[in-house]
Amino acid sequence: MTSPSEPTFSRPSSFDEWLQAFKEQATFFTGVRLEAGPPRWPLADVLPVLPVVGAGIGLATGLVYALMRGLGPGWLAAALAVGAGVVITRALHEDGLADTADGLGPHALEPARRLEIMRDSRNGTFGVLALALTVLIKVAALAQFGSATGLIVLIGAHALSRAVIAYPLLAYSPVHADGLGAMVGKPTDNDVWLTVAIGAGLAFLLLLGKGFFAALLAPLAAMAAAWFASRWIADRIGGYTGDTLGAVQQKAEVVFLVVAALLIGR
Repeated sequence: MTSPSEPTFSRPSSFDEWLQAFKEQATFFTGVRLEAGPPRWPLADVLPVLPVVGAGIGLATGLVYALMRGLGPGWLAAALAVGAGVVITRALHEDGLADTADGLGPHALEPARRLEIMRDSRNGTFGVLALALTVLIKVAALAQFGSATGLIVLIGAHALSRAVIAYPLLAYSPVHADGLGAMVGKPTDNDVWLTVAIGAGLAFLLLLGKGFFAALLAPLAAMAAAWFASRWIADRIGGYTGDTLGAVQQKAEVVFLVVAALLIGR
């Protein structure tokens, strides 16, 4: 769930370098290959591209939803849109959610044992249930929207849920010294809050036409969910891993969609 390499250059300082950073992270977080070349920067140095990458994913899944919603029932459009998101991202975040659920679900385990379970590639009961419930809730929430509303909600949900990944990177430390979580680097306060502000601001503006309270409460609920999940995870394993970052993203996305569905619907 983090950028796969150590930095080789200083942080981006020009438009071309930020575009390169976007290509690198878009290539990592999705299955799209943008000919970015060898990665130059760790994620911590380019955090503001996260909501932009998320917005692109949301746009792609939103177009699938809008097209299919115009042709058929909401539940079918929602299922196809959620499936498109899984394909586009190669189930990167869903995999993190499943591993996190398997490790943190059981009671009375020591942190070392939880981390051992999380590193096991096999999915257990908690992981399977977490994935099933997450997909079910996403489909049920999305099915409430019309074509245009579903499009803007998905852009906002994906943009903000990627942006909030920045928070645990600032608040906590990686658990493993050799994992993907450790390769992200340590972001600055300014970059973290700028990243979250970009994601929240974009989500707010997109939903504003559907009502002020919906535009305000859906992002706030998603950010609160990310904060709570990050803290709950850190209390149990002492920090974060690449898998838990994926779990935080999934929780924020689900909460955003649920609140939007309750306040906007069709």
